[in-house]
Amino acid sequence: MAQTLIGIFNSFEDAQNALDRLAQEGVAPTEMSIHSQNEGRASGVTDGTPRATGDIDTGDAVTEDAARPTHQGASGGIAGFFKRLFGEDNVPEEVGHYHESVRRGHAVLAVDVADESRVETVRAALNSAGAIDIDERVSQWKRSGYTGYDSGAPAYTADQIAADRQAFPVVKEELAVGKRDVSTGGVRVYSRLTETPVSESVNLREEHATIERRPADRPATAADLKEGFVEVRETAEEPVVAKTARVVEEVVVGKESSERTETVNDTVRGTDVQVERVEGEDASLRPDPDKKKPL
Repeated sequence: MAQTLIGIFNSFEDAQNALDRLAQEGVAPTEMSIHSQNEGRASGVTDGTPRATGDIDTGDAVTEDAARPTHQGASGGIAGFFKRLFGEDNVPEEVGHYHESVRRGHAVLAVDVADESRVETVRAALNSAGAIDIDERVSQWKRSGYTGYDSGAPAYTADQIAADRQAFPVVKEELAVGKRDVSTGGVRVYSRLTETPVSESVNLREEHATIERRPADRPATAADLKEGFVEVRETAEEPVVAKTARVVEEVVVGKESSERTETVNDTVRGTDVQVERVEGEDASLRPDPDKKKPL
């Protein structure tokens, strides 16, 4: 079933860019039309049930032979387009919003989609091309006093369009907390050779030869007349020093990690945009500069 997708763009140029992107997606130029204050055309709607999509804001598509003035009064040629699309009875309220968007300098893009399977593809292409949300835009208008489309209201001038597009940025700072490594000190371990005086006591033993002469008076025997000798060795102990190195302790150097949670407190800045309705001045209370004052 054929469908017609409708959306709004901020300007005719934005709508034309969307048209070019849709053409790259395979949409024929004859299936698209752009409607704005100055130029565009209303293409015929294919048989089937047309549908206006309020969640897509796109612009008008035009062919080379389609450029002609379309804004007559407040709505221009787009009025006939919507009549063909929705008829003249039971016209949805959002149709008036589309008329109002054209009055305010927006451009309406209509795309006829004969193949229902391509509806979502075309919708995504319109959104990615910069289509605005008509419902959100109408909400902005209502905050400034808009109550509905008035067919007798004049089209916006270039200055009014620029003022209507004036943007007040809403700024919000975000706090990003990260981590970095910092040096907090450490330890340095040295190994040095040391000398310590020590003393030990040891008992030493010595053997000495002794000579003892004692008087005797007895007859000599043959054994006494033999020659011979006896040798006695003298010994003495002296200290012997030996040193043995032994490991008595080990110093192990390493690192251990721990975690802690720290709460960072700071202040982020932002801006709020408030819309205030300003009442108009009663013309009857203004002084008449041409009126003469009594003498």
